[in-house]
Amino acid sequence: MTTLIGEGLQPGEFAVTASRAVADCGALTPREQAKHLANDGLLGVIASQEVGGLDLPLAFAVPVVAAAGSGLLGFPLMEALLLGQALQDALPRAAEAVVSGDMLATIAWQGSVSAEREGESIVLNGCVARAACARDADTLLVRLNTGGAVLVPADSEGMVIEDAVGLDLTVPEHPVRLQGVTVAAASVLPESTWTALCAGANVLRAAAILGSAETCLAMAQEHASTRRQFGRALSYNQALRHSLARQKLALEGIRHAITRSVGDDAGPLERDSVFLAAATFGCAISEGALQVHGGMGFTWDVPVHRHLRRVRALQAQGNASDMLAALGRRTVAAIAPATDIAASA
Repeated sequence: MTTLIGEGLQPGEFAVTASRAVADCGALTPREQAKHLANDGLLGVIASQEVGGLDLPLAFAVPVVAAAGSGLLGFPLMEALLLGQALQDALPRAAEAVVSGDMLATIAWQGSVSAEREGESIVLNGCVARAACARDADTLLVRLNTGGAVLVPADSEGMVIEDAVGLDLTVPEHPVRLQGVTVAAASVLPESTWTALCAGANVLRAAAILGSAETCLAMAQEHASTRRQFGRALSYNQALRHSLARQKLALEGIRHAITRSVGDDAGPLERDSVFLAAATFGCAISEGALQVHGGMGFTWDVPVHRHLRRVRALQAQGNASDMLAALGRRTVAAIAPATDIAASA
């Protein structure tokens, strides 16, 4: 890592490679996509060199995931990137398989399961949800209700992957039921690993939303400048130009929030805030682009609605409403002591 960064490698340099790789994945199956992305070195950007990764900071994964969002990649790229890093210490062989594209892994972002110890194994029971591409996956990371997480083979006896639900048709999210599923106790990851994984996910969700929002805005601007009504381009309308300008400002707000969230001084507040900013502004930009296109925006050939579906799915996956409420409580709690100090001065 020190050598690569010392030689002046910048995150933006991954954008072109990622965009080309995402475009090439259009006609491939999920397993073929995994191998193709791995061959381009994209699955191990933040994983350690010991498991075949590049050992780069999270900032280098941002343009990769943004390209996936822009190209509506039908592969759980964010999950693969995060798992390659999360598994590298406790389960290095699994991490290496993810980074090389030999194992397709995903994460159930919501819900948790109970775990009962039986010798060198644990028995899992419960329900989890929002597991992207779970039916194509070889393994699934699920949250334990006691803290931490556990890696579970997708073909385990007692695991039931239900039909996909949600808005994103390109990356289907599945509920999963675990009924007496037995796995090795060594597959359990500590709570600190799950916490770090979720923090990284907030940044990468924001990056995916940025990619979709940027594409939507570009399509809206092109449509407004080329579509003519009553003998004039749509962009002749001043109100529409002002709306597009506000959306451009919102897009730059997401971009700058991401930059802050991957800075050396970034903490939990910055990584929670970047997701909330992206979820809010990304929806506004995508919905604005849909309005500019009118009915055309709902057709499959004009993928504005597909980007809006993905942004909304990511918003729900990260539980934006609960996170906003928690952030508000933390802010109020931080203000109260400062108010008491000021009053006593």
